[in-house]
Amino acid sequence: MLLTRIVDDCAWRLYAQGYIDFVTSSRGHEAAQVGSAICIEVGQDFTLPYYRDLGVVLTIGMTPYEVFRTCLHSQRQQQAEKKRGAGPSFQHWGYQKHNTITGPAPVATQLLHAAGIAFASKLRKATVATIAYCGDDAIKEPDFAEGMRFAAQHALPVVFICEQDCTQIWGTDNFATSLPPSCLPKDALPAGIAYQRIDGTDIVAVYTAMRQAIQYAREGHGPTFLEMAITRSQPAVLLPYGRDLSNVVQYAPPQSNAGKLFDPLVRCQHILQEQGIWDEEWAAQLSTRMMTEVERALQNALRDTLQSK
Repeated sequence: MLLTRIVDDCAWRLYAQGYIDFVTSSRGHEAAQVGSAICIEVGQDFTLPYYRDLGVVLTIGMTPYEVFRTCLHSQRQQQAEKKRGAGPSFQHWGYQKHNTITGPAPVATQLLHAAGIAFASKLRKATVATIAYCGDDAIKEPDFAEGMRFAAQHALPVVFICEQDCTQIWGTDNFATSLPPSCLPKDALPAGIAYQRIDGTDIVAVYTAMRQAIQYAREGHGPTFLEMAITRSQPAVLLPYGRDLSNVVQYAPPQSNAGKLFDPLVRCQHILQEQGIWDEEWAAQLSTRMMTEVERALQNALRDTLQSK
């Protein structure tokens, strides 16, 4: 989770320095992404991330250097598309050697793809699971309903994970000890899909639910839908003011109770402290080492991208 946070912060730096025009931040999603992706059998299972799933691709095996090169390459594509009048595009994560399927632009299409892959795996009698991620905006799409229906009808070995943004709800203190309402409308899931709602900021809860869901799929019991409640945040960064990149302003996101209570890294630290296994010296050393490695990867990616022009 720490690696995901550091890489995400560096992506914000690229944005602040004008190297990229768009940031699909995963800040606040770390527990939901890393806690679930750690259960995936890399190279065996199939993974279909959505555009915010930085923590998923890093956990599966994508390196920070590859992440930064993807961001910078996407920027080049956006610049070419702007000349044709197109708007900004999202990250399309893909990692073929680890069975990570490149995400499409429509927000729910990957759910249909996941159902198709799981159907093929079942026909081949392969003991693999397919995992598809989406945001809460995907549930409004027809592709969402069709993907759920097909998976349930054929009892497919697939796990659907919805990362629900509860920032506006958890911004108050009222839900500090309970989950906010589900984003799913009534009867959104057909019969035949197991469902579980989880605190997506608690990595232990995420890991436990994901292990059960994948085992359920491998044993041929059918699909599972995991709805994970998360809250997003943004780092304090220097942002360009207008079109003049030399003129920047300090941006500090508004402080809220949710930012502290539901930060996945803070909650993980509290869990380790409660178990008596948190070590401040180890944490400081780990943070320093990771920041050094990620900074090196960032500089190498910038160098190679500029040289390839």
